[in-house]
Amino acid sequence: MIRHTLIALALSLMLPLSPVAAEDEGPEPVGIDRVLSMGPLPGDAELMDKAGHADGLRRAVVGQLGEGPLPRAGQSLSAFGQTVEWRASSPAALDSDRRLQLWWFQLETERFVRGHLKVEGLRNAVVFVDGKKIDGGGDGHALDLRNGSHEVWVVHEGAAEDAQPSLAWQGRSDHDSASAHTRPERRVSAQRLTNAETVGDLAISPDGRYLALAYERRDEPADTEIRRLEIRDLQTDRIVRQWTADRPAALAWSPDGSKLAVQTGDSLWLHERESGRARVLLLEHEGIGSWRWHPDSDSILFGWTKKDETDTDKRRRLRALEDRWAGFRDLTQLYQVDVPSGIVRALTAEERSVTLHDVVDGRALLSRHVVDYAEPPHGMTRVFELDLEDGEQREIARLRSFNAIRYGDDGYWLLAGPGLSIGDGDVTPEDVIPNDYDTQLYRLSTDGTEAVSLSRDFDPSFSGIERLADGNLLLSAVSGEESVLVHFDRDSGNLAVVDSGLSVIESFVASRTSPPTVVARGSDADAPQRVRRVGLEGETEVLVDSRESAYADVVLGEVRDWSFTNADGVEIDGRYYLPPDFDAEKDYPLIVYYYGGTVPVNRQFTGRYPFNLWAAHGYVIYVVQPRGAIGYGQDFSAKHVNAWGDYAADDIIEGARQFVDAHDFVSEDRIGNIGASYGGFMTMYLATKTDLFSASISHAGISALTSYWGEGWWGYAYSGIASKGSFPWNNRELYVEQSPVYNADKVTTPMLLLHGEADTNVPVGESDNMFTALKLLGREVEMVEFPGQDHWILDREQRYVWWDTILAWYDRWLKDEPEWWSHLYPESQ
Repeated sequence: MIRHTLIALALSLMLPLSPVAAEDEGPEPVGIDRVLSMGPLPGDAELMDKAGHADGLRRAVVGQLGEGPLPRAGQSLSAFGQTVEWRASSPAALDSDRRLQLWWFQLETERFVRGHLKVEGLRNAVVFVDGKKIDGGGDGHALDLRNGSHEVWVVHEGAAEDAQPSLAWQGRSDHDSASAHTRPERRVSAQRLTNAETVGDLAISPDGRYLALAYERRDEPADTEIRRLEIRDLQTDRIVRQWTADRPAALAWSPDGSKLAVQTGDSLWLHERESGRARVLLLEHEGIGSWRWHPDSDSILFGWTKKDETDTDKRRRLRALEDRWAGFRDLTQLYQVDVPSGIVRALTAEERSVTLHDVVDGRALLSRHVVDYAEPPHGMTRVFELDLEDGEQREIARLRSFNAIRYGDDGYWLLAGPGLSIGDGDVTPEDVIPNDYDTQLYRLSTDGTEAVSLSRDFDPSFSGIERLADGNLLLSAVSGEESVLVHFDRDSGNLAVVDSGLSVIESFVASRTSPPTVVARGSDADAPQRVRRVGLEGETEVLVDSRESAYADVVLGEVRDWSFTNADGVEIDGRYYLPPDFDAEKDYPLIVYYYGGTVPVNRQFTGRYPFNLWAAHGYVIYVVQPRGAIGYGQDFSAKHVNAWGDYAADDIIEGARQFVDAHDFVSEDRIGNIGASYGGFMTMYLATKTDLFSASISHAGISALTSYWGEGWWGYAYSGIASKGSFPWNNRELYVEQSPVYNADKVTTPMLLLHGEADTNVPVGESDNMFTALKLLGREVEMVEFPGQDHWILDREQRYVWWDTILAWYDRWLKDEPEWWSHLYPESQ
């Protein structure tokens, strides 16, 4: 006989479920005074039903009240001259009038559970769980609940005639237990991470007074995206204008600060700051983008892409390796639109697409890709200057390493790798090949023949550059686990990290004043997105804090730094995440995560791999930064070149072992590991080197270096840096022995292979290789593809399934809880 369990719905305490004495007795009802109740709400429910929008009304109530902080006893709401408040409910609180009323509570689960929530004795009750309407049936409202906190809203019209209102939970089996409470706190959820309102873009007026912010969030009950634009006066902290709009592709103020240009879709709009009037400057110009204001004229420079229309339905001859890239045959040229008249003129007609980098005194800095395979990384960038009046071009340089360029007082500021042939940025020993992803800052001569490194001994690796009004530079950079702002003083040559109050800078803007007003958006490992005004001398001010708006009631676990010294005497950086209810006396499963590509795993609050969510599911997460990562100095990052697992594997294995030895609260026989892209390769590679891990996950991993090198759209170019000078014909040992599939017989760890079915970076065949090998070898292996998804799983609903799949795999192997995995992937399918 199946033994069922119930939830007692508690007012302020989390109460365990009590078993039902006998199966035929059914769920034991729980008194209505164990939930928070509000109502009756203003309005005649019967009239609303007759009006024809009953469902919409209920959804709207949950959407409005569920948007803010969680309900608390005593909180009041005023509407139509009537005030109602949340209170501890009792049967006496319900009357027979058909008036809209609410119940609210949270279901708390410690694992994946399945069951039914029974709502009885209410008139026209509608149940919403985590913002979604749940239809009822004869057994109640069927629920499949992840490990976590689940908000339950019951919208009803009072007590039914001659009925006793009750609530009960019926678990399907013994382990399908849960508890309930009305405490105003909750664990973080996947929906919270994807739906919370964030700032997606910023623009600051040249005088530093006005800040434009583009917000977006998702309303779960309405199943819709909500986007708005806001202009804020930074002097008065007053919002001077706000409006809803589609997601902007870009924002930028005019040089005089009178107009804000906003691109939405294929149209470019101008919004006058003083009058609030808006006019469309470019209407439905398909393919526009990469635009910026001309600093000295009332015009805008923009890229305009013409799609290639070659008929390739029957056959397609590849003109180059790059011809595999989506959009390679499309041509983006530079155009200029005169703002007062709206007249557009073309400025370039190159044989390849051009990119605009900077504009000064009627001159523009541009670049375009050149097909040239003569030397690694098997491509070239032509950098040139364009006179915007007469159209004359002057070639500056042809570079094999190139990231960005800006005008300088005498020459140019250039971002490029340490191996730049005309530069002196390489500080590694003579027999060591530098990692050209470790981007340096150079002063490039006017004639483009000499580049002097300004950051040879500066560990952070640069990712962006802006020239300030005083001629100095403000740069973004990878600095270990952080993404930081760096100020460069052109006179002293000093590089200084700016204290922004943010661990990970997502983007920044700077005014044209001296000193500049700088505003940055970003986050920390344990704090969600904030927008801060940043002073170059260290003073900061919070302008927007999503913790207050979207995470006020969310309880997060602690994040602690932890590093170790490896066998070679090198300090290896890292950190770890603890569950929100962490108890040092308990024993927790451990997940080890490491970098993909050559970029360290930064301290952003969320992202493709949500460590705070994993911790909320009862895991300790150790993030290790093995050798080969940029941002720790050139000697450290050079360990990535021609290594393909060497150094990094040693650091991951040693780090995991030392971490377990140093922390009694993690179990040495319940360790999982996961990585993506190059990190996915590392997962496969580690499985051939150690049996330390009990469950492994590889997302978009590389199993055979040769096939990735030849088939991945960028495989040959990435390998031109990561495997510089090495090819299948001159370094068989690297391409064979470091390829996990050639050592698949050594794998004993259960492995999950995840891949986007349309991945063009690391083709899905890389996972197919290892899946085939391990299946034939009789090893424990699973493979899950995500249709239509590329290297990253970007579709929102598929991302939820992706995250669920990862956690369900670990629940299966690290917690001995296979039910979630079996629910997601039943053998019958």
